[in-house]
Amino acid sequence: MAMYEQDRFIAGDCREVLPMLARQRRRFQTCVTSPPYFRLRDYGGQQGQIGLETSVADYVASLVEVFNKVREVLKEDGTLWLNLGDSYVSRRNRDCTGDVALKTKDLMGLPWRVALALQDDGWYLRQDIIWHKPNAMPESVSDRCTQAHEYLFLLSKRPRYYFNADAISELSLTFGEPDADDKANFARNRGKRTGVTSPGSNSIAHRADRAPTIASEMRNRRSVWEIATTPTLHPHTAPFPRELVELCLMAGTQSGDWVLDPFGGSGTTAAVANELGRHWVSIELDARYRDAHEERTLQMPLNL
Repeated sequence: MAMYEQDRFIAGDCREVLPMLARQRRRFQTCVTSPPYFRLRDYGGQQGQIGLETSVADYVASLVEVFNKVREVLKEDGTLWLNLGDSYVSRRNRDCTGDVALKTKDLMGLPWRVALALQDDGWYLRQDIIWHKPNAMPESVSDRCTQAHEYLFLLSKRPRYYFNADAISELSLTFGEPDADDKANFARNRGKRTGVTSPGSNSIAHRADRAPTIASEMRNRRSVWEIATTPTLHPHTAPFPRELVELCLMAGTQSGDWVLDPFGGSGTTAAVANELGRHWVSIELDARYRDAHEERTLQMPLNL
């Protein structure tokens, strides 16, 4: 296992590195990460890759093992922000379903399988957040909708944990007052408002005579986050969007806190943490991503 003690990038298997950090009493306020998805990619032919297990059950067990070790290095009020995508059973991977009763064309349900397994392992499963991708890649399917979302789970080590809701609050939408013409139409319709009905419902979803306006008031952020995927100059097949990481760090940490990513990839979590004034440790199996980390962050010594 190669170690780079002069900076905060650690090349190695996170299942080996995390116990070392625990022995050194390293403690992190939050972990923001996106593990390799199941049977989708071979990340450079590295031995022992998570995501290339021979069965769904083994994949889930591997992630439970990793995040059990992550929990050991979290502060008592720490959090885990876990992004996971799903996939379908196909002829190519149907031999990997193992003892799970999945059929060809089934949605595997991997994010929830992992989330519930982590809950069984002792994590507090606090929320499922929908990451909606407005620019999702098209799919050549005609018997279902194009998939345009992934899950982001918020988990905590204890029932009480640090969460700054104000830091990620959003502007509230309100409906303004109708103008004179709208009021006249209202009178002509004998007091009946015209509006848009929800599909399959006779109820009016909102009043058409009032245009939505952005109010100055802020509200607690809703659990659907619309964030476009963005290209990156750094070579990685599945980079995090920076905005997604930023929201997690703003809610889960304060300036000067330590952030962990056990699947560091090209270093998006590290780069955003650096920009926000957080310290970070990024673990990555493929040592070739060290250069990407160095390019995207200001390197500072970590006395491991």
